[in-house]
Amino acid sequence: MHNHLARLFAASVCVFFLIASPSAAAHERIGSFSHAVVTVTGDTVNYYLNLPPPVVSLLHTNVGDNVGDLTDFLGSEIRVATSDRECPLAHVVQAPPLKSGNMIVELLFRCPGDFTDLTITSSLFLDLDESHTQFLRLAPPDDPGQVLHEAVLTESNRVFHVADVQSGGSASVDRASAFAKLGIEHLLSGYDHILFLLTVIVGISFIESLKAVTSFTLAHSLTMALAFLGEISLPSSIVEPLIAATVIFVAFENVTSKNIRKRWIWTFFFGLVHGLGFVGALKVMTISRSELVLSLVSFNIGIELAQLLVVAIAMAALRHAKRYSWHEIFNRGFSACVGLLGCAWLVQRVMVA
Repeated sequence: MHNHLARLFAASVCVFFLIASPSAAAHERIGSFSHAVVTVTGDTVNYYLNLPPPVVSLLHTNVGDNVGDLTDFLGSEIRVATSDRECPLAHVVQAPPLKSGNMIVELLFRCPGDFTDLTITSSLFLDLDESHTQFLRLAPPDDPGQVLHEAVLTESNRVFHVADVQSGGSASVDRASAFAKLGIEHLLSGYDHILFLLTVIVGISFIESLKAVTSFTLAHSLTMALAFLGEISLPSSIVEPLIAATVIFVAFENVTSKNIRKRWIWTFFFGLVHGLGFVGALKVMTISRSELVLSLVSFNIGIELAQLLVVAIAMAALRHAKRYSWHEIFNRGFSACVGLLGCAWLVQRVMVA
């Protein structure tokens, strides 16, 4: 009876991930992105949008080139308010395209009366791309390069609030917090990385699991740093299929081997590959060299915190399951399902490449 339930549960998990999958990769979580600089002068809030070519294409395809349509779209997606009232959108100015293909759009909001606080709620492009990420900065009007406050706006974090638009906060703390949150979201939204971690710790002891996860963490942190700083580089068309192959390898080993030893050695090499995948999300962003280290470290901390949460819950559940006779059947059934999913990812990513 217990064996039957174990097989049934493993099969249910398999079906769920096969249906939910196949392209929900942690390494591909950040799709499109945009940058925004906000300044406040008197009763006017200027919202400067910098849209890279992929977002410009997304905008033209779904909204069109008409200024009126653009104004209606942006006015419905971005809301600016103070504690007293909402600030209506007065007008939109679209600058000529830059040589890079980027589009600069200025939105001017009017906030009648004196105000000190400001709240921006942005759903910009999220209906067109739910993984869209907007990097927003509040700057003084006479020095747009200076940062008073900043935030990373995503599908799960759409609101930016500042109590005093004239005073600067701790920009470094804002950036660290924003990129740590982005790292957490980045990992928790990706089935491939989570399933890889779960498959790594299934069927091995608690101590071996700690060794494997630690070596994996060290390895992907190393390649993330080197790739982000431009020391090493591999195209995603190679990295993504390799990541799928690591999932298949670990799953196959779980199914075919009864006594798995020194998994930490393999997970170190696999971590090097996964790190190249993670950094792909950061490299699409425009980050100044002065902010590189803080952004990278904070993003990685977010990934590690989310990874620690997933592993801790999984290890507690697996230790409890070892009390029952059916746990080995479940381990192999689960690994077989993940292996099939890895094969689907591999085929998909090779075809896309």
